[in-house]
Amino acid sequence: MALRINYNYQADFTHFNLMQTEQAMNKALERLATGYRINRAADDAAGLYIADQLKTYAISLEQATRNAQDGISIAQIAQSALSNVYNILNDIKSKAIEAANDSQDDATRKIIQQDINKLVDVISKIFRDTEFNGKNIFSAGTNTFTIHYGGRTNQNLAMVIWTATAAANSDTNAPSTITIAASGFTIDVTTQTKAEKAIANIDALIKKVDQLNAKIGSYQIEFEKIITNNESQRINVQEAESRIRNVDFAKEMSEFTRNQILMQSGTAMLAQANQLPQLVLQLLR
Repeated sequence: MALRINYNYQADFTHFNLMQTEQAMNKALERLATGYRINRAADDAAGLYIADQLKTYAISLEQATRNAQDGISIAQIAQSALSNVYNILNDIKSKAIEAANDSQDDATRKIIQQDINKLVDVISKIFRDTEFNGKNIFSAGTNTFTIHYGGRTNQNLAMVIWTATAAANSDTNAPSTITIAASGFTIDVTTQTKAEKAIANIDALIKKVDQLNAKIGSYQIEFEKIITNNESQRINVQEAESRIRNVDFAKEMSEFTRNQILMQSGTAMLAQANQLPQLVLQLLR
């Protein structure tokens, strides 16, 4: 056995391994404290890149879902307004049928026309005042809502809602007009012949309202399916990120315990290695 006092290889080697063990234990402590397997790019550069990309996409999908929910809100507001219009049109039709009866004269038909005009004025206000976030839903020029429903660029759905307006002569017995999708329907019950024509117009108008309601309802169904897909994607993307970024506590705790034991044994062995040069003294006796 060679004995030297100017360089203690055993102590140096033991100290080197002790530092490696300490570094591994500190890293395990950091992971256990933060809950992350990757705390910096140096831990896993490729893993950090992939995890960050997944996290960004998950956040984007979350906002896209909120956008799609706004689309559903627009559809629900529009459908509620059209339901009210439908009910009012039924009231107007009842009055038109009343005016078409031969028991009425033109004087009473003019009074009925005034009542109808008041109801058309309500429809006018519904079309004019129905809005979402200050944007009118039925007015011309503003009734297209482009909803960005996805987490990537150009993932849009355009909600095209037909223009709907009403021109009501509410303070007179002149005819009123309701227009949906450029189709105008005049409601005039001032004579029996005109009242019969008005009934046909109201029937056509009710069909038009139902068609618009169905069109808007189909948008709502589409957004609901999109939201389901977005949430499914988001959950799986976040799970993929978690598998890359987050620490496995069971595995990391076992590594920490192993390194802790190595630290204790390494410290003891370093003390033993530092005593080896003292054997030289026995040769000098």
